[in-house]
Amino acid sequence: MQTSMSTYPGRQRLCFRPVVAGTWRKVNKVDDTWKKGFFGSGYFNEGNASADNNYLKRIEGAKLLSSLEKSGLLSKADKAGLTLSRIEQSKLLSTAENLGLLATLERLLVTDPGKVTALSIPFFIAAAGILVTFPHDNAPLQALQYLLVALTAGISITFFVGGFALAAIQDE
Repeated sequence: MQTSMSTYPGRQRLCFRPVVAGTWRKVNKVDDTWKKGFFGSGYFNEGNASADNNYLKRIEGAKLLSSLEKSGLLSKADKAGLTLSRIEQSKLLSTAENLGLLATLERLLVTDPGKVTALSIPFFIAAAGILVTFPHDNAPLQALQYLLVALTAGISITFFVGGFALAAIQDE
């Protein structure tokens, strides 16, 4: 608390300067196993804790599986030849497990969405640079230019949209 001089001599008034502090993704938890004792309420304010990311509950709450069922995407995949038995025969799931793709997906789901979105910037700049620097003299070079621009712009768009999709998944 600080005091400052008033306009009237001999009088001081108290000035309070509020300090605003915030934390990124502050978590407040209620401990369900806590029993009431002499003091306390069971409400714990934990500033450095991380949020529980239960994505299966979020998928269930968003009714993702029922909307997938209503869209007819599974029958279209079946008509295209992608069945569970074909996935089993191709050993696709065990290959994904051996390559560590599930752990990579889990790490991606807890990554900061801003970092994922920021990864789109270098690819966007590279696409613009390729578009400007390649000569337009002959057709093969121009075809290569458009192929590289499409590739880098596609990667840029994927990271940009992926960051926002990740933010939507992580948002409660």
